[in-house]
Amino acid sequence: MRTRGDGRNDTSTPGGTWVYRPRSSSVYAAILAVVLAGWTWSTLADGTFRPLVALPWLLFLATAGYTVFVRPRVEVDDAGVTLVNPLRTVVVPWPALVHVSTRYALTLHTPGGNHRAWAAPGPGRHAATMSTAVDVRAVSRTGGSTGSVGLGDLPSSPSGVAAHHVRERWQNLVDAGAVEAGVAEETPVRTRVAWPWVAALAVTALVGVGAALLG
Repeated sequence: MRTRGDGRNDTSTPGGTWVYRPRSSSVYAAILAVVLAGWTWSTLADGTFRPLVALPWLLFLATAGYTVFVRPRVEVDDAGVTLVNPLRTVVVPWPALVHVSTRYALTLHTPGGNHRAWAAPGPGRHAATMSTAVDVRAVSRTGGSTGSVGLGDLPSSPSGVAAHHVRERWQNLVDAGAVEAGVAEETPVRTRVAWPWVAALAVTALVGVGAALLG
C-alpha cells in the first residue's frame, strides 16, 4: 500500500509506503507548462516559430521541469528511506540511519555521509515567522530524541512533515525489534545516478545548441 501526501494527517502505516511530494512542486510544474505553452502559441501566431530550433529547447525545459519539480520525492517504508532527488536516488536502510535533522532540508545522517532530500526543504523566512505556538508545541512533542525545536521541524514545512514520518516509522520499527542495532557502519547506503534523465537533458541541450548554430 502506498499513501501519498504532504499533510500532518497522513500516517506512516506499518507495511505500507508513504510517499511525499510538496504541493508546491505541482504548482511550479503547472506554471512552467503554461509558460511554455503560451510562448509556443505566441510564436506560432506571429510566424516566428522555428520548429528545428524551438522543439529541442522545449523538450529540454520540459525535461528539466519534470526532474526538478515532479520527480523528487521521499519514500518511507519498512526497509528504509528513499530520497529521490532530481538526478540521484539515495536508499538509506534503517540500520544505517544514525540521526535525522532538518536544518536546511530533511537530512539523513549515516556513518558514510549525510543525505539531503530535495523534495523536503526547510521552511522559508515567511513560513518561519508565521509559525504559531501550536506549531512549536507540536514540534516539542515529536521533535525526536533531543526534544529541541528547530525551524526545519515546523509541521508547516516540507522538512518537518517528512521528518515526522521518517522518525515515526523508524521508532515504530525499533520498538518492534525490526531494526538491527550497532550495524550502521556495516550497512551500505545505495546511491544511483538517474542516467536516463541525465542523458535526456544532455541530448536535448546539445541538439538545441546545434540547431541554434545551424539556424
